[in-house]
Amino acid sequence: MTHLETSQLIQRLQLLQSRLCEMASDLGNLTDPEIVAVSEEADRLIVQLQRLRKEEAEYRKMSSLCNMSLLPASQSTEEIGQQGRAFLSKYS
Repeated sequence: MTHLETSQLIQRLQLLQSRLCEMASDLGNLTDPEIVAVSEEADRLIVQLQRLRKEEAEYRKMSSLCNMSLLPASQSTEEIGQQGRAFLSKYS
């Protein structure tokens, strides 16, 4: 899901929250079937947003792991190659 879709979900959730407040004020009964239906829709959106945020966090974590260097920063590939050759010479 794209950032735009996430923004649309958040906007929809905000509208539902406002509607819930108005309905609760007008109806005065939080167990009214209309209020329950709107509340359930808001709950579904909240769960969907939480899943998206979790997926985005996992994606960022994987991206950062993939971007990490496999070589120690203090050693160049040339130094590692020299160490490997020295090891082979010593144990050959």
